[in-house]
Amino acid sequence: MKKFDKFIKNLIDEFSANDSYGILKNIKYQIKWPEGYGVYALWHKDISYSNLIYVGLTGKYKRNNDGEIILNGGNFSHRSSRFTPYRFCDSTKDSDDFRFTFRYGPKYSKTNIQGKHKYDDDSYKNTVAYSDLVITTFNVAHMKDYTPTYLESLVLTKYLAEEGNLPPANNEL
Repeated sequence: MKKFDKFIKNLIDEFSANDSYGILKNIKYQIKWPEGYGVYALWHKDISYSNLIYVGLTGKYKRNNDGEIILNGGNFSHRSSRFTPYRFCDSTKDSDDFRFTFRYGPKYSKTNIQGKHKYDDDSYKNTVAYSDLVITTFNVAHMKDYTPTYLESLVLTKYLAEEGNLPPANNEL
């Protein structure tokens, strides 16, 4: 755990030195995502190995029809519209008990069924209030040594190396 915590601290320092690190804490209502694309990590209350919930990416490089490599339109703010394997619950359709929470561990394995039940109180196994969530963002827009896919894989690999596991809301590496 100490190796992972040291790795994350060094990563935060590196991205901070390039004005490419962001942190969101004490969230009460809707999440105000920063501009950019890259990797985001969700933590329960503080940044440490034992409190990491999920690591994800936004933005992918793809080859277009003309053969050019382009970045798709992914950015941090697009994360709010997902509903599997997790969901940021800030819709008026969410019940008061679950509004302004992060939920993960979908009840249904089929995406189309989960989509129909995403507002149900029992649609996810785990819930974390926004106020207990810490979101870190690593914007790779100006970090040429990193791509979103590489950085996400690196963070998850370092986590996996500690105890042979993934964060609870991550299902694959």
